[in-house]
Amino acid sequence: MHHLLTIPKTKNLLAITLVSASAVAGFLYVFGLIHRPMAPYTILDLQFAGTAQRLNEMTSAWGEAGNRAAQLSLWVDFAFMPAYAALFAGLTLLAARAASGRQQTLGLWLAPAPFAAWAFDALENALLLTALPPAAPTDTVLSGAAAAAALKFGLLLAGAVYVLIVGGWTLARRLTQAQAAR
Repeated sequence: MHHLLTIPKTKNLLAITLVSASAVAGFLYVFGLIHRPMAPYTILDLQFAGTAQRLNEMTSAWGEAGNRAAQLSLWVDFAFMPAYAALFAGLTLLAARAASGRQQTLGLWLAPAPFAAWAFDALENALLLTALPPAAPTDTVLSGAAAAAALKFGLLLAGAVYVLIVGGWTLARRLTQAQAAR
C-alpha cells in the first residue's frame, strides 16, 4: 500500500481528482433531469426497494415514462461509476498523503474502497435492470440489489468520513503550525 504515497504523482492525482469532480458535477446535473419522471419516488427508493411489492408500487406510480427514466438512470450510472470512484479515491489518497502514522495507514487502506463500491454499484444496477418492467421482480433479486447498494454507500461513506475528519484535522494542524511560525 505504501506505493500509493508516490504513485500517481501528486500533480497527476490532483488533476485526476479535479477532472473527476467536474465529471461528477456534470453527471449529477444529468441525473437531476433524468429522475424527474420518477417522482414521487427517487433513485434511492429504487436502490433500496428490497421487495417485489415495493418495486411494483413504485413502477405503477411512475408509469411508462418513470420506468424508462429508471432504466436510463441505471444505464447512465455505469458511466458515472468511474467518475465517482476516481473522485473519492483521489480525495482519500490526498488526505492520506497529508496525514501521518496510523491515520495515513488507514487512508492508504481506504483509498481503493471506492473501486470496490463501483463493483457493488455495477452488481446493484445489473440486478435492478433485471427487475424493472416488463420483468417480474423477485424479492431475492431486489434484496440483493439493496445489499449491494448498502455496501456501496458504506464504502463511500467510510472514505468521505475519513476525508472530512483526517483531512480537516491535518489542515487545522498545518494552519495552527503556520500561525505559530509567524
